[in-house]
Amino acid sequence: MATAQPAPGRGAAEGAPAGKAAQNAAVAAARPALALDLTVLEGPAELAAHLAAVRGTTVVRPDVSDDTGSALFHRPAAPLPAGATAHLWERPGARVVAHPEAAGVPHFANGVVHEGRLVLTDCWRCFTLDEGPRRLITSVINLAPSAPLLPRLTGELQPVVTASGAADGPVHFELVVGEDQTKVVKYARRQAGSPLPELCDLLGVPGQAGALATGRPVALADTGSPGFVADYSFLVRAHGRLEEITDLAGLVGRPSYAGTECAPRPGDLLSPSQDESAVLQLLLRHDEEATVLADIAHYQERNRAGVFVLAPR
Repeated sequence: MATAQPAPGRGAAEGAPAGKAAQNAAVAAARPALALDLTVLEGPAELAAHLAAVRGTTVVRPDVSDDTGSALFHRPAAPLPAGATAHLWERPGARVVAHPEAAGVPHFANGVVHEGRLVLTDCWRCFTLDEGPRRLITSVINLAPSAPLLPRLTGELQPVVTASGAADGPVHFELVVGEDQTKVVKYARRQAGSPLPELCDLLGVPGQAGALATGRPVALADTGSPGFVADYSFLVRAHGRLEEITDLAGLVGRPSYAGTECAPRPGDLLSPSQDESAVLQLLLRHDEEATVLADIAHYQERNRAGVFVLAPR
């Protein structure tokens, strides 16, 4: 999350207000502590000057984008390489937003507003890997109904919902959650995207989609303790034709493995991951959170080492 920007398939979309700067201003007006310290930059020269002056890691994103693989991380030990920011200016009239990296763990929080009251229906902790100037989400796991974070988030986010004028309907938040602070990365008055609804189905809870379908929002805190689910996506780091997936049997033999959502076949052409669009995505489920977390940690190590054996194109 560290700040992370979720991508298509993980709830990506522009909310209302449309641009990130407008969203952030609305959050700041509702609850200043939740807002990022955002700077709006109007052109490449302004961005270069800004990055030359900052200390610490800075997150750079287009103000309006259709995808979420567009965020870049400018780090003191690894400044952005030449040409890395070119895609930020692809839209006519484009501008860029930059902010210091927020300390904490990325989360998604989904809910339904019912008669002005925010009901959080499903919340997810994210896991990430750094890939050059990008930070990509590899996994999400649901928060337990008893998680102390749930009442905290409900209390923090209610003013944002109220100020936005949302009386009824779905809401989706992308957050960075620290021990003593929460930052809103995005707020959208819409339903969360895949795979979050599908993971709720795998877990056996209504979630946001169920609440919208029935008109009866059930707070996550009231769903009992059905266990834990996660997804996990492996990254591609080179162009090439797939020869094999290293020790695929070991990947699917983990205690919480519950199925394969998608997988490439030998001979498929693969390209380096630029966002969280899945190439090899596994589903996990277990009654014990520790078991799922151990499997995610194992997959993270395998992912860092690389699991795809590729032949040149």
